[in-house]
Parts: sequence; structure tokens; C-alpha cells
Amino acid sequence: MRKQRLKLMGSFGKFDTQDFDRFVNEFENKVKGEAIVAAIEVALTQTAGTAINKVKKKTPVDKGTLRRNWQASNAKHFGGMFLIDIYNNTDYAPFIENGHRIVRGGRTVGYQPGVFMLRDAIREVDNNWDRLVGRRFLQALDNVLGG
Repeated sequence: MRKQRLKLMGSFGKFDTQDFDRFVNEFENKVKGEAIVAAIEVALTQTAGTAINKVKKKTPVDKGTLRRNWQASNAKHFGGMFLIDIYNNTDYAPFIENGHRIVRGGRTVGYQPGVFMLRDAIREVDNNWDRLVGRRFLQALDNVLGG
């Protein structure tokens, strides 16, 4: 017995690819957009690491607890904003940063001015923003767009 091979030929009509092409373009744009957001998040997280290093250098040291406890979150994207938290969970950190009254016997006897280690570190990072983030962002953008 011989095996027969069937050939099927037929036409299923015309297929308009405009909707599909539009979908592919939107998908590519969305993927590229998400890749750009991810690249920005990485650049900002790295910049937060730079800010942490700067704030640690500016933090006064008694036993080192305050200096050791500086932390930063990873960058998060919410709508059109990016957010990074730089924080210190040491209970007296705000008093060292912002200053405080000196109280003895229930009476204020003086004032200890703030050190402003976080404020000053953030200002330094902000002043060098283009150098710290701009280069990383442009490299990531080139990678995403195939440049």
C-alpha cells in the first residue's frame, strides 16, 4: 500500500494587518518604556548609594550607631515620579540632624545646633545630578533604543 500525501490549498480571505501592526508598535513602545523606567530606577538607586556614602562621612560618631544605620530604599516609580527613601531608624537621628534643646532639671539651658548631615549630602548629590545620574541614564537609554 502506498502512502499518499495530501496537499491542502486554500485561501482564508484577506487579513488586514493594521491592527496587528499597531499592537506590535504599542507593545514595543511599552517594553522600551518599561526598560527606560527600569534603567532610571537603577541609576537612581546607584545615586542613592552615593548619597548614603556622603551622609555617612558627614555623620558625627560617638559609638558609630548613627553612622551605621543609614539606609536607602530602591527607587520606585509611581505615575510620573520616582521615589527613593534615605532614612535612619536610630531614635535620636532627627535631633542630631535638626538640632535640639538642652534640658537640665526641667529647664532649657541651651541649644545644640543641627549637624545637617542628610540635608548637606542631598544638596551635594543634587548639585552633581547631571554627572551622577545623567551619564547612567543616557547609557541605559542608548542600550534600550539600540544606539
